[in-house]
Amino acid sequence: MTNIKNNAATQETRRKLIEAAGEVFAAQGLHAATIKEITSKAGVNTAAINYHFSDKFELYAAVVRRALDDMCGQKEYHAKELTGTPEQQLEQVIFEMLENTSDPTRPSWCTTILAHEFSQPTAALDAVVEELIRPQVNRMNHIIRQILGNDATEKQILQAALSVVSQHVHYSYNHQLIRRLQPQAFDQCTWQDMAKHIARFSIAGLRDMRK
Repeated sequence: MTNIKNNAATQETRRKLIEAAGEVFAAQGLHAATIKEITSKAGVNTAAINYHFSDKFELYAAVVRRALDDMCGQKEYHAKELTGTPEQQLEQVIFEMLENTSDPTRPSWCTTILAHEFSQPTAALDAVVEELIRPQVNRMNHIIRQILGNDATEKQILQAALSVVSQHVHYSYNHQLIRRLQPQAFDQCTWQDMAKHIARFSIAGLRDMRK
C-alpha cells in the first residue's frame, strides 16, 4: 500500500508548514510562536500539524533540519567529490560554504534560525549534529591535517578550522552590519570574491603554521 504521507499533495503541505514555521519562528522565537499563526501563514488547517508533526517542537526540529540542509548543501553532499591538492580541496569547500549561504533562493529565516541555534542550542540542533554537521567538520579537519602535516595536534587543527569557518560565518551572518560599516566596499564584493579571499588568506595562514 502506498504511504499517503509521501504523495505530492501531503509533501507540499509539509513543505508549506516548514516554510511558514521558519518565518514565524525566526520572527517570534520558538516559545512565542503559535500553531495558529503558523497554519494561517501556511494556508492549512490546524489538523495538518498533528498529521505531519507530533507537536510544535517536532515542527521546529524540522525547520532547523531544513536550515542546516541549505547551509551544508546536504542534498548534494554525497554527490560532490573534492579533487586536487589539499589546498585546492580547501578552496572548493570554502566556495561550497559561501555558495550555499549566498544562494538567493535560500529563505532569509534560515540564517536567523541557525544564528539562534548556534548561540543557544536546543534539542533540535543536538538531534542533527552527528548527521548533518559532523561530516562537514570531519572533512574540514582532514583537509587541514593534510596541509599542516601529520605532526599537527588536535588543538592546532581545531584552531585552524575555527579560523577558516569563522571568516565564512562572519561574512554570511553579519553582512548587514558589515554593509552598514563599509557599504561601498561591501557592495563591490561578491560572494565569489569573498570565497577567493578567504581561501587565499586561510591557505597562507596554514602554510605559515606548518613552518
